[in-house]
Amino acid sequence: MIEKILNYQRYDIKELEEEVINTKDVRLLFLYLFFTKNNKEIIAKEILQTKSYRYIHFILRFFKLDCYKELLNYILNTNNDSCYLYNILYDVDYLSNEYRLEIINKIIYLDNEWYIFKALYYYFVILNLYNEDLFIKLQELVKSKLDINISLDNYKDIFNNILYKNISDPEGFSLNCYQGHKDYIPNIIVCHINNTYNSAIKRFYDSTSDVSSHYVIRRDGHIKQVVSLDDSSWANGTSLKESSDVYYKFATSKLVSSVPDNANYFTFSIEHESFDGTLTDEQIEASVKVMKEIIKYLKDKYNYDFIIDRNHIIGHNEINPVVRKKCPGSKFPFAEIISRLKL
Repeated sequence: MIEKILNYQRYDIKELEEEVINTKDVRLLFLYLFFTKNNKEIIAKEILQTKSYRYIHFILRFFKLDCYKELLNYILNTNNDSCYLYNILYDVDYLSNEYRLEIINKIIYLDNEWYIFKALYYYFVILNLYNEDLFIKLQELVKSKLDINISLDNYKDIFNNILYKNISDPEGFSLNCYQGHKDYIPNIIVCHINNTYNSAIKRFYDSTSDVSSHYVIRRDGHIKQVVSLDDSSWANGTSLKESSDVYYKFATSKLVSSVPDNANYFTFSIEHESFDGTLTDEQIEASVKVMKEIIKYLKDKYNYDFIIDRNHIIGHNEINPVVRKKCPGSKFPFAEIISRLKL
């Protein structure tokens, strides 16, 4: 069925849609919608009936539909997972201010401190929005949890101290990697974003997380190498299984979708501390420096001349488009980085 969906142009679209609907398989319903963009409202309502939070999230992330309020109301009335609610706030760009406030207030009610501050930071700083009632709640929260008085004059500094307080880097490399590159010469550099440097480092050195990146670059330009360039980090995983949402044929990068193997083996990864892909000048300089190190490594070790273009320097969303829409974000400065690499 997956191959039919990927090659839907070869089939009668009405017959294919009926076949997919009859399966009652929420994943097939979403993938049909994702690739064909056909009958969005009908398919979305079929998915809503399955009550699958994962694929309702995916629908909201990729499509603004007439029934989106119905989808959001279902989530707000039934879901009590702060992480999930934050991801809806973060991923769904077209949310009305009313819905943003409703989601944030529910996160506050659930009392998960980390997601409360991330949600408030996203609202007040990244989106640059303001709501007086919400700001009063922010003041109360900061006073009660941190014993700090917050005002319009200092709230950005306080947010930065909460989210971006520097931690000591772990020593050495993470064990979260594959040894070697399975006889591949890596020919792709993949750019990622993570909301905070600290959360990325903690996850990449957590042996239970099954995730890592070769480098992490903080907002101030600080670079931490997490995995040796001799090894394969766990950042760009693709699967040979059609049942996986990171199935390699889903990749929009032709270099990835044409190789029936795990893309971790033939890619290098750079994680950047950012909410929306915007990088500081220091980060851009650091990213260029790291990419030059990778290019030199490839030349020295394999006598391989890395190709500096947008086919070979890509975003995570070009490898895993179904699950990573906003990594590294629409504001990521690919053109500037590539231009500086070519100097």
